[in-house]
Amino acid sequence: MTEKHIIQLQGVEKRFGAFTAVSNINLDLREGEFFSLLGPSGCGKTTALRMIAGFQEPTKGTVLIDGQDMDGIPANKRPTNMVFQSYAIFPHLNVGNNVAYGLRNRGISKAEIDTRVKEALEMVELGGLESRGANELSGGQRQRVALARALVMRPKVLLLDEPLSALDKKLREQMQFEMRHLQQSLGITFVMVTHDQYEAMTMSDRIGVMFDGRLVQVDAPQTLYAKPCSKEVASFIGEMNFLPAEVSAEDRGTMQITTPGLGQLEIEANPNVEQSGRHITVGIRPEQLEISASEPKDYDATVQGTVSDVAFYGENVHYHVKVDRIDRPIAASVPNYFHTVDHRPGDKVWLGVQSASVIDLGHETDTE
Repeated sequence: MTEKHIIQLQGVEKRFGAFTAVSNINLDLREGEFFSLLGPSGCGKTTALRMIAGFQEPTKGTVLIDGQDMDGIPANKRPTNMVFQSYAIFPHLNVGNNVAYGLRNRGISKAEIDTRVKEALEMVELGGLESRGANELSGGQRQRVALARALVMRPKVLLLDEPLSALDKKLREQMQFEMRHLQQSLGITFVMVTHDQYEAMTMSDRIGVMFDGRLVQVDAPQTLYAKPCSKEVASFIGEMNFLPAEVSAEDRGTMQITTPGLGQLEIEANPNVEQSGRHITVGIRPEQLEISASEPKDYDATVQGTVSDVAFYGENVHYHVKVDRIDRPIAASVPNYFHTVDHRPGDKVWLGVQSASVIDLGHETDTE
C-alpha cells in the first residue's frame, strides 16, 4: 500500500530582503504522522510552519496540502489549524465560546456547534467546563482549550508552534504524553515546531532538524540519535563526546579506526554521513561509557583518566574525566541507583567502551 503524503514542500524558500530564512526545503509528510521541526532559535522552523499554515507565502517553491497547490489560498481556507505559542485564548469569552469561535463564522447551526464543542472538550479532558471563564484556567487548561479550539474545526493537519513552552517542567512532560496519545487516537497529522530535543524525541514519529534555514536531516528519533548525519546534528540531539579518528581500512560497511586514548577499534560506517579521506570525527554518548575504579572487563577499549568534574542530576550522575592525549574531558553518565556519587574530582577511574557505541560522524577534523 502506497503511503499518502498529506503535506509536500517542494523547493520552498523564504527570503526577507537579503536574508534567507528558509532555504530550498524539500519534505514529504505522511498522513497520520506526528512530525516535528527541531532546531535552535532563528533556524527557520517557525517560518516553515507559517508557510504551511498560509500566514506567509514562499518566495520560491510549492506547498501542497492533500495534493492541492496552496499558492494564493489564504490561511482560513486551508485544511489546517494552528495552535500558537501564546495559545491566543480570548479572555472575555468562557471556555465553550472560545472553542466555538471559529465555527460561528461558518454558518453552522447552534445545535451542531454545541455538539462539536462538547466533543472537542471531551477529547482534551475538559468536558463539563464550557461555562468556566478564561481567567479561571490554569496553564495546562489554557493549552487544552487552544487544542480543542483547533480540533473542533476538524482539520486534516494540526500545526503546533512551541505549544508547551509556557508550561512548567512537570506539566510539560505530562502534556507531551497526552498530546501524543490524542494524535494517535484521532489519526490526523500533527506538525510541531520546537527547540526542545527531548520534547521532539518523546512525541514524534519523525523529526526534521534545521540549522540556518536548511533542513539537514529527517529521520525517526532513534535514527537521529544513533546515526546523526553530522557533528552538528549529533551535538544538538543529546550530549556527545567527540574524538578525532584515523581510518586505516574499510570493508563491507565497517571501518578500522585509531583514536587517541582508545587505540584501535572496528566500527560501523554511518550511511548518513559523507565519507571522505582518512581523518574523521567519531562520537560516543556519555551513557554508553562504563566508568569504574578498576579496569572494566569485556570491553573493546579501556582507558584510565582523572575525574575533573561531577554533576549530580538526581536520576543521573555525570562525570567528566580527563584522559591523556585527549584535549577535552570525556563525559560519562550513569543512572543514580542508590543516590550516591561514586567518584570525586581527583579520583583515578577507568572508562570502558564497546565498538558498537562509537558513531562515525564523517570527515570532520574540528573537535571543538
